[in-house]
Amino acid sequence: MTQPKPVPELAEPTQTVSDFWATVDRLLERLDADAASKHGVAPLLAERLRRRGEAVPEALLPEERAARMMNLIAPSVLRRARAAYDGPMLVLKGPEIAALYPGRARMLVDLDVMVGDAQVAWDELLGAGFVRALRLKGVSPGFYHMNPIELPGVPLAIELHKTVKSPTGLRPPSTQALFEAAVPAAVDVPGLLAPAPVHHAVLLAGHAWAERPLERLRDLIDVAAVAASLDASELSQVAAEWGWNRLWQTTERTIDWLLGEGKRPNATRIWARQLGELRAPTFVDVQLRRWASPFWAMPPLTALHVIAFEGKKALIGPRHG
Repeated sequence: MTQPKPVPELAEPTQTVSDFWATVDRLLERLDADAASKHGVAPLLAERLRRRGEAVPEALLPEERAARMMNLIAPSVLRRARAAYDGPMLVLKGPEIAALYPGRARMLVDLDVMVGDAQVAWDELLGAGFVRALRLKGVSPGFYHMNPIELPGVPLAIELHKTVKSPTGLRPPSTQALFEAAVPAAVDVPGLLAPAPVHHAVLLAGHAWAERPLERLRDLIDVAAVAASLDASELSQVAAEWGWNRLWQTTERTIDWLLGEGKRPNATRIWARQLGELRAPTFVDVQLRRWASPFWAMPPLTALHVIAFEGKKALIGPRHG
């Protein structure tokens, strides 16, 4: 089993981190319950209101309760998975990021876990009592993670990753390098790893771009929460080494505008305009994003290839996995 690198004891939150969450609080003031839900921050808004002794709208309660339940369940699910598979196991996103949120007020939909051998791990977890999560869509053999599995009666599935998710047109970083730099996970499960924070911040940015570039406030808060206490030059260096520097620069500038004193980036004026008003994207916004966002994430020639690929997919129609 890969041994995690030793890390120092966590210190009390720095003033920088405290300032970060105070800035997030001010941003949350602009959201009603519907906007908070669309931006993935309903549990965080509920936590803020409770902390301030204010009434929590009923519309926020289901997501707040679900987030609490999933965060309570996650350690036991990960403990079962860790016991079933003896190879290296690294948890991505999810509970690692929730641990940074006030009151862990962040929803978990599933658990993303990268392992040394995904097929072996999948077989061993099935042998240890996990079952196929048939309520979730299956994936093709070449997909970046295995078909989701879960413990019977436990509504929190695990996706065993062969590699990390990256935007079309950009290569994922080396899994070996991620394992070698990994640190003990925040989740209290012996032998469970997490990406080094400088890697995790950039991975989160890439994952968000692969799913919904600059769409949801929570995706940006996730990245910013990890990056808040890190050196900006180290983050830029990692992004450049992976070939993700344009993606990272756009993400960083957007965060600096939303949560700092930075200038509004062009991306949020052209195809991510909903961030200015903290609303859900319209149909026009989504179409603009689909065809324009690659130019903010990768070199122009690569972006053109991605757009051609997306156009071909649109003509062929949706496919599974």
